[in-house]
Formats: sequence, structure tokens, C-alpha cells
Amino acid sequence: MKKPAVRKLDASSLGSNLLIVSAVVAAAAPVVLGDQLVLIVYEVFSRCTMLLQEASISLQRLLS
Repeated sequence: MKKPAVRKLDASSLGSNLLIVSAVVAAAAPVVLGDQLVLIVYEVFSRCTMLLQEASISLQRLLS
């Protein structure tokens, strides 16, 4: 009895598939989320801003 051949994962095909999936998700997000997308983006930006401010304060303390 023959063993089934194990297919190796190719990094380029995996990256290509990931890029396609992310493009489809990015294109479908406004349709699926609608008005919620604005709130999600606002929340992400505000959290990133707070994180950058905390990092800036920590860096200033470290350098002074």
C-alpha cells in the first residue's frame, strides 16, 4: 500500500493566498460592517494614539 504524498507548503503560494484573502476581507469590510466600521477605525486610532503617547513619555523618561 502506498503512502499518500505529503505536499510541502510553499512560502510564496502561502503568501499569495494570504494576500488574496486579506484583499477580499478589506473589500468586503465596508459592506459587511457598514456604520460600525467608522467606530472600529476610530477606536483603533485612539488606542494607537494612546499607545504612542505612553511610549513617548517612557522614552522621554528613559533619555532624561
